[in-house]
Amino acid sequence: MKRGKKMLSIERREKIKEILLTKKNVTVAEMAELFSVSTETIRRDFELLSNEGFLIKTYGGASLSFRKNITVPQKIKSFVMREEKQRMAKQAVQLIHPNDCIFLDHSTTVFALCEFLSDIPLTVMTNSLPVMEAVSQYRNIQLCVPSGDFDQKSQAFFGIETIKYLKQHCFDKSFISCTSLDMVYGIHDSEDMIAELHRSILECTDNACLIADHTKFDRSAFVRTSPIESVDILITDEKVSEDWRTHLKEYEIHIIESEK
Repeated sequence: MKRGKKMLSIERREKIKEILLTKKNVTVAEMAELFSVSTETIRRDFELLSNEGFLIKTYGGASLSFRKNITVPQKIKSFVMREEKQRMAKQAVQLIHPNDCIFLDHSTTVFALCEFLSDIPLTVMTNSLPVMEAVSQYRNIQLCVPSGDFDQKSQAFFGIETIKYLKQHCFDKSFISCTSLDMVYGIHDSEDMIAELHRSILECTDNACLIADHTKFDRSAFVRTSPIESVDILITDEKVSEDWRTHLKEYEIHIIESEK
């Protein structure tokens, strides 16, 4: 019985993480009502998640922590903003032509493209295990897989061998996401190994496509990956601000807005 309760509390905290990633702020009262538990139980959950560095406790609630070294498991990320990721993926796949050689990164945002590739003859390279598993089922796709060090958290391969292999190839198009982006430093990632991989991809692709939802704009993260002008196309889920439109136009970056 105790084991069952423990598992239930873990699942509840995972769900709280999902909600926080989307809403950024929650209250004790609304979480208690949502999960049909006491406010004291939710406060204990908040305390544990605060100790993990995932949230910051506020008066009567909690806010998502923007601590620079925070990491979020892929399993949780895959459930966040799923509808927006699907919309952006549908726009991205329209850029792909038969017989293209493309790179897909390990982000859950880019993973959303996989279900739309079943009828297009392609060569696909990826460092993502979930992408490998998805596209390996398609007979129309020639899958290329780099070697490297496997990162359990992100379910992807990184490291010197991965970079070395990538640099031996040239891609018609690459599709990457990021942790955040701003007008001063451009694209940001949460870890050095991710930023290094993205830099390598941007150097060996003819058309680089960055897919980033509206929550990633005007924020910074731990690692400065690359200037915004290193990409050719930006796909997002909402209309960009006029400031961003002017900024992107300055670097001749094509904007695709996948609004509802």
